[in-house]
Amino acid sequence: MEMMKFFDSDGSACPIGCAICLRIEQGSSVLKRADRLSLSESERDIMSIVRARGPIARSDITEFTTLSQQSVHRLVENLTDQKLLSSQKAVIKGRGKPSPQVVLDEASTYSLGVSVRPDNVQLIAVSLAGAELRRATLQSQPNDRESIMAEICRIGSEWSKTPEFRARTAIGVGVSIQGYRISKMNQFTVPLPTKSWSGIPIDDLFADALGIAAFTENNATCAAIAEHHNALGDNSRNMAFLSFNFGFGAGIVNNGASVIGGFGNAGELGVLIPDDEFKHRPALGELIKRLNDSGVELSGVPELQQKFDPSWPAVAEWLKEISPTLDLTIRAIRAVVDPEAIYFGGEAPAGLRNLLIDTCERPRENRYGEVLPFPELLPSRFNGDAAIYGAAILPARQLVF
Repeated sequence: MEMMKFFDSDGSACPIGCAICLRIEQGSSVLKRADRLSLSESERDIMSIVRARGPIARSDITEFTTLSQQSVHRLVENLTDQKLLSSQKAVIKGRGKPSPQVVLDEASTYSLGVSVRPDNVQLIAVSLAGAELRRATLQSQPNDRESIMAEICRIGSEWSKTPEFRARTAIGVGVSIQGYRISKMNQFTVPLPTKSWSGIPIDDLFADALGIAAFTENNATCAAIAEHHNALGDNSRNMAFLSFNFGFGAGIVNNGASVIGGFGNAGELGVLIPDDEFKHRPALGELIKRLNDSGVELSGVPELQQKFDPSWPAVAEWLKEISPTLDLTIRAIRAVVDPEAIYFGGEAPAGLRNLLIDTCERPRENRYGEVLPFPELLPSRFNGDAAIYGAAILPARQLVF
């Protein structure tokens, strides 16, 4: 595919096509970019079956669809031609010609994920199945959009020279942003440390700059997507994710699909809290204030993650302070979503996640001595923030599965 070639300010080719680069020339991009994928519903069903159950014999796929064997055969061939599926040696199960095993093609595509946070911006690349290929923490300040885009170009150029990427094409990029939508055009109101990202259509910005399909979601929704995507084989088709970051929010998965809502703000738990109580929400930015006031000096969330000590007196005081708000959010999620599990994650240190779970009230018997089913309260399966994984998975979730 012929693309515009963009250049960094030093004249070297920009592999992603950043819009801020100064020189433009007609040619082919250094990084191979796939045409925007457009799979049929049946093709996406097959991709989801293979992701969940692969390696799977091609003949067995029909057990999980209403498609005929002939249709499955044709669709698998199409997906193999698009380098989304690949075949392995057949497993002999009995008489007759064995059917080849079908798996995701893990060597031909990748997706990028960007996480914009008040303390830093991170970039990762993942395979079709979500396996991490590369990661970088950007040196640019989170509030400097142009420097961030230029740095992504430089990092992409370095990655493109490595063996992992030479044979791969990009499906797209997902962006995780903290804050809430103010329009259906993916414009967000964000925390003050990242205010330059506020009020702009973020997916359009990345699509124009990188030349690939781009998708944007709130960080809590991205984290919920990552948690669910990683939950093959368990019962987490209905779940919620509490994201403890500089702020506080939630992501929701219902019947296997992320819940966005009519205005894109499903999970914005801040609307439950009156303005005069807002400082008592379980946000890490508020915990850091309490710790600094108590004499434990921390510059931000990364330092909290590195140095967290559950014995700091201010921690117990803060947990007592925020417990009413935390219990309110749990009750609201139970009443509206009724999930099987609620995961505690975000940028909260592992030890703090467990303390937050222990702080929550537990179900009580009603007047008949019954206890309503209660979701499991579980620490996230991701070390660190799951949102960047969810961001990187977004393109595949939107276009492939």
